[in-house]
Amino acid sequence: MTKLKKPIIGIIGGTSQFGQWFRFFFEKNGCECLVASSTTKLTPKALAKKADIVIVSVPVTETAKVIKSIRGLLKPDALLCDLTSLKKDPMKEMMKRKQGGVLGMHPLFGPLVPNMEGQIIVFCEGRKNKWVGFLKKMFELHNAKIVYIDPREHDKQMAMIQAMTHFVNIVFAKVLQKQKMEPQNVFATPVFRLQAILMGRILGANLPLYASFQTENNEYRKILKDFIKEADSLSSKILSGKLKYTTKEFVSAAKAMKTFIPIAQAKTTEIMYLLDKQPVEVKEQRDRSTKIGQKGTPIACLGPEGTFSHLASLRLFPSKAKIITTHTIRQVFKAVGDGNVKFGVVPAENLTAGIVQETLDALLDYPLNVIGSYKMEIHHCLLARTSNWGKIETIKSHIQPLNQCKEWLSRNFPKAILTPEASSTEAILSTKDPSVAFIGSKDAAKKYGLKTLAHNIEDNRSNFTEFYVLSKGVGGQISKDLKAKRTILIITVYDRPGILRDVLSIFADRGLNLTKLHSRFNALKKWDYYFFIEIDCLPQDKKCREAMEELKKYCSIIRILGVV
Repeated sequence: MTKLKKPIIGIIGGTSQFGQWFRFFFEKNGCECLVASSTTKLTPKALAKKADIVIVSVPVTETAKVIKSIRGLLKPDALLCDLTSLKKDPMKEMMKRKQGGVLGMHPLFGPLVPNMEGQIIVFCEGRKNKWVGFLKKMFELHNAKIVYIDPREHDKQMAMIQAMTHFVNIVFAKVLQKQKMEPQNVFATPVFRLQAILMGRILGANLPLYASFQTENNEYRKILKDFIKEADSLSSKILSGKLKYTTKEFVSAAKAMKTFIPIAQAKTTEIMYLLDKQPVEVKEQRDRSTKIGQKGTPIACLGPEGTFSHLASLRLFPSKAKIITTHTIRQVFKAVGDGNVKFGVVPAENLTAGIVQETLDALLDYPLNVIGSYKMEIHHCLLARTSNWGKIETIKSHIQPLNQCKEWLSRNFPKAILTPEASSTEAILSTKDPSVAFIGSKDAAKKYGLKTLAHNIEDNRSNFTEFYVLSKGVGGQISKDLKAKRTILIITVYDRPGILRDVLSIFADRGLNLTKLHSRFNALKKWDYYFFIEIDCLPQDKKCREAMEELKKYCSIIRILGVV
């Protein structure tokens, strides 16, 4: 029996996150992949003529249109398939192709999963050929589960599983908004907390995609009408004030779900236990339109252009501010200290990689003030001068992004050499070797003409970096604009047993919350360590002033660095 050669796989929409995910999967399994989109030189029609398997991975609103434009161009024995969340209309258009294989696929997972292990892929078979069996075998080899279903039944299931679930949560969010109620409410019950978490997950996803589930699925319209009818019926009983009839509706619903209730109770109890045991701090992300300073104000930040420090500076200061980039963080401090610029922007701490030690050391060495902070969500991309993942041998970046993406890099490029550079942009400018990839932002890819091989490769999806704003003087209005409400200071303590306990008691006795506490060895000074402390109060507050005075009994050095 002749072994089936590996096909050329073409992905229309292959520059999207999901398209890239499948492209990477196929390339790792030795298949040649072609990609066509609105941003590539290769057109969808040209791709359709070359590929053995053509996969349409475009928004659901565009799927039928794309299929119509290319279905007559495929090779006679080629397979035409799609990855859309709806199947009835795409399958109808694909089956108008006169010959060759047709397969509707719906992966029931998103592009953030690391591999196919345990994932479900829906198959809607239209017309079998050898490539359908090839895909099935490849997916199952990676422990994915194939589920077969009729296109119409698929859309009916998705109307409830996707569209209705999203609708309920969007309505819940709209009511919270109208009632001016925060999801993280001090009176929140366990059920409210779980519902709010689900709502937040949906609101943080691809909302245009979720909106298309509401409008494009014809099977959803009847389900939506049933929902509105049931809501009206229950509402009328509640508004009538008749407890008996309202209770009857609740009991009726419970009886219908009686076998699922104990499962739900056990699972939600387990989830709540994990939530309480591992609380997540939701970092504040200030409005990007909020600007500080004046037009023409000279600003220094870690460069070159395209670094996250540069992006943070652009978001913080007016568009006409004069932003000067430096090669190192210490050069930002020096520029502010020498009076060459009025403000500096430096990274202070990342949610994944932790404290930026170079910033912490420079705060001790330079007599500058921190006048506020800005928290920015950080999403890393893998950038390169080639679109072939298999050619990547080295990955360069600043040490922080390398640390923030180390698990992803270990899974996907276990043999690559990881090389730290002064900044991510410096890494990009250091070489034009196509075997070298870089970790950077989408903006850096555009600015330096690089291909984006993968989006959101950071290990922690809630990845934030806090940036400090530096000045020679006090913040004044800028500190107010940045909503500074905490004090940061550095202390050194006398060397005796129990000294740190006594220092911490000063804050505890006054009910002052310490939001950060870091130690740092300093071999150049007489003391062994200095401690970086962040307190949930401002320097002018009475309790803070009292604490500073009492600290003098235990500390050889006390220096307020500023406010954040």
